[in-house]
Amino acid sequence: MLDLQPAVFRDAEALHALREAAARWLMARGIRQWQPGEVDVRTISKQIEAAEWFVHRGAGSVVAALRFLWSDPLFWGEQPGDAAYVHGLMIDRRSAGEGLGAAALDWAEERARAAGRTYLRLDHAADNKRLARYYRERGFIERGCRQATPGARCRWSRST
Repeated sequence: MLDLQPAVFRDAEALHALREAAARWLMARGIRQWQPGEVDVRTISKQIEAAEWFVHRGAGSVVAALRFLWSDPLFWGEQPGDAAYVHGLMIDRRSAGEGLGAAALDWAEERARAAGRTYLRLDHAADNKRLARYYRERGFIERGCRQATPGARCRWSRST
């Protein structure tokens, strides 16, 4: 069972390590979703302070995490307040295949629905075909790709 709780300051290092590991894993597969060194601990700490990160712990460490936002003008532009946004969905590779990613997305959808939001939105690097398939399999609909820094990003949403 997934138990996502608000991240606390002491989680910043673990979140950074999880992201760095994910970035290296993606890069080794030729996927430019994230770059090692792209996000530092200080940035993550600020996001934790803004109550944007949620974590699931297993065996004393963070094994799943996501960043949950009420707006995302950087990737979605100005939008009516009808959606919630997910960024940085990460699962420790040792827990891959346990359904934690799907459970985290369901958690985010329920949180959005409880707040009266109609949509859950997210994005990914355009060259990440595996992630596109994963989102499609979970009921998300692609809403187009656009140039961003770095590279093109594809945007997805599903109704809550």
